[in-house]
Amino acid sequence: MIAPLFDSHAHLDDPDFPVGATLRALTALPHWRGTLTAGYGPERFAASREACRIDARVRRSLGLHPWWIAERDSAGREQGWQLLLAELDQYGAAALGELGVDKTRQDQQSGDDQQAWLERGLRLAKERSLPVVLHIVGWHGRALAALRAVGGPWRGVVHRYSGSPELVRDYAALGLHVSLALEPREVEAKRAAIARAVPPQKLLIESDWPFGALDYPQALLATWQLAERVATWRGETVEQLVARHNQETQDLFFG
Repeated sequence: MIAPLFDSHAHLDDPDFPVGATLRALTALPHWRGTLTAGYGPERFAASREACRIDARVRRSLGLHPWWIAERDSAGREQGWQLLLAELDQYGAAALGELGVDKTRQDQQSGDDQQAWLERGLRLAKERSLPVVLHIVGWHGRALAALRAVGGPWRGVVHRYSGSPELVRDYAALGLHVSLALEPREVEAKRAAIARAVPPQKLLIESDWPFGALDYPQALLATWQLAERVATWRGETVEQLVARHNQETQDLFFG
C-alpha cells in the first residue's frame, strides 16, 4: 500500500491544464495527500485560488517568478508587484513564491537587479510572516547573500535544489528546507549525495509538475517512486521518509 504523499511543489494553475479536470482526476488516488501549487505571476492568481476552492488539500503560494520578472520591463514588474499585494490582501496565501534568482536569465535581467527583487520579496515574506518558496539556479551565492541581508531565520524551501551537497548546510542553517524534484537538474550520483547531506527534518520531495508527457496522476506516482529512491540513498524506509515529509509540509503550509 502506497502511503499518501503531499506534493510540496507543482503548478496546478498552469494555463495548459484546466484546474478542475486536474483535481477531479485526483479524488480517487489513495497516494495523494495534497499539493502546494506554486506561484508564477498575476495571470495565474485566479486559477490557484480556484484550486484551493475545489479541494481543501490544496494550498497555494503567490509570487513573481524570476522568469516572469525577467520577461517584463520595469513598469510591468511594478504593476505585477501591486497585483501581488492586492491578491495577498484580499485572499491570502500559504506561502510567498516562487521568488529567486536565475543565472540562465542574466541576458534579460542583471544579477544585481534579480537579487534586489529577491530581497524585496523576502522583506514582504517577513512582513506577512509567510514561508518562502525559492527558485535558485546558478546564483546560490547571491541567494544566500539576500537571505542573510534581509535576516533569518527563515521558514520555507529551496525548491528543485540544484546546488552542491556542501551548500545544503548553509540553507539548513538559515532554517530552510531543501527539496528534490521529479524533474532533475543533476545526475543521480549528485542527487544521492544531496539527499544524504540534507538534515532529516529539512528534506522535501516534489513533482514540479507539469513535467514531460506525464499527466498529474502519473507525475504523483513518479514522485512517490522518487521518494523510494531518496529513501534508499539515505538508508531509511520510504514510509519513514514520507511520514516525516508530510509532517514538515503540514507545519509549513497548513500552520
